Amino acid sequence: MTHAFSKSPFQVVLAIALLLVGFLIAWQLRTENNIRSNLHISSQRLEEMGFTLRKQARHREALESEIVALRDQLRAYEQSATRDRGALAAINRQLEEYRALAGHTALAGPGIVVELRDSIRPSKAGDDPNLTILHYSDIYGIVAALWAAGAEAIAINGERVVSNTGLSCVGTTILCNAKRIAPPYVIAVIGDPQRLAEAMAQEGGPLNLLRAFDFPVKVTRVPRLRLPAYRGAFPFSYGRPAGERK
Repeated sequence: MTHAFSKSPFQVVLAIALLLVGFLIAWQLRTENNIRSNLHISSQRLEEMGFTLRKQARHREALESEIVALRDQLRAYEQSATRDRGALAAINRQLEEYRALAGHTALAGPGIVVELRDSIRPSKAGDDPNLTILHYSDIYGIVAALWAAGAEAIAINGERVVSNTGLSCVGTTILCNAKRIAPPYVIAVIGDPQRLAEAMAQEGGPLNLLRAFDFPVKVTRVPRLRLPAYRGAFPFSYGRPAGERK
């Protein structure tokens, strides 16, 4: 008799499972009753709210993933901008070098100053007055000797000498960059002061020739000069870059 009424392990497990299910159902019903009584929300409304909550959770996860992607994209843009700024800085440095070479930038540095005046030799009757005044060819010869000696920048009476600077005589004055200049002529030169001064003192050079005709000449070494930028234009009526099409 006792053996007939004994329970198998399966029956025990099944009984426990049914007991747990009953407990969960009772707990859910009690929770729903509490919500309905306290918050006045129906079971259907609770299901709708649960669905909305799950939908919002999925939307939040999507937004979080989008934020991560946007942050990665922003980081890539920042890295690209940093590289672009570096390239732009290099281009600007190169442009400044070209501006300096073209004379469009004021320059400062050591060099010499050459001062020239008309001859103090007294004129005699019948003498040619042109022999006692400075001409553009005299200035041109000095400038050419300075370039050959390694001058990096030259200005004559405040006019920067560049590739298209013209020197010509108009009466007793000289035109430099289409501007009249008159003696005393002050040629400021940036470069190696010793090398430039030696070039100006060279025997048979343009300054020795002027001294032979009593033209006052003075050469001064200066630790720091400031030369202005070229204020004119660079007109090209016929020339074009070689790679540019007509």
